Amino acid sequence: MVSPHDDPIELVTSRYEEWRAAFGRERERVVSALCRQDLETAVCRIEHVGSTAVPGLAAKDIVDIDVVVEDEAVGVVSEAIVAELGGTRVENSGTWHPVFREEDSQRFNDHVFGRPDDGWRVSVATAAALRARPALRAAYEQHKRATASGTDDLGTYSRAKSDLVEQLLAAARNLDRSFDFEVPDEP
Repeated sequence: MVSPHDDPIELVTSRYEEWRAAFGRERERVVSALCRQDLETAVCRIEHVGSTAVPGLAAKDIVDIDVVVEDEAVGVVSEAIVAELGGTRVENSGTWHPVFREEDSQRFNDHVFGRPDDGWRVSVATAAALRARPALRAAYEQHKRATASGTDDLGTYSRAKSDLVEQLLAAARNLDRSFDFEVPDEP
């Protein structure tokens, strides 16, 4: 059983190319698992998000993936991932069920979001802003390191980043690219 609270919060130097490849393999496993369960049509998009999706950014060695599905399919899709691939499923809300997994010694957080949930939009937009703005990326990493050095509590660590996430969302709204969704105002 994999739990997000099993390990201390430890940031490692970016291994972007490895993490990107790990995302690709996990994406294929998830797609195959959902096809075996006849759920592939429920999937709207699958995105590599979080710090491992940003070149040059230190991160926890856990690849975050957003599996965005039709709203009514959140439960059945997250259950199918666990049934087919293993892991620990948490029902954070009706529209967000993360599945915590490990495959070949690599940890994954497969976040199953309903399409209307802003959580996936926040993750996609913040990763885009971090990739595009080196100064924000450096400030974010510095803040993450300072926060991680003061706590091993995942909730405290995550909440401490919320002000910076708001800045990243503002930066995302001003990028020279368009999103196929509206960037939320707050996390």
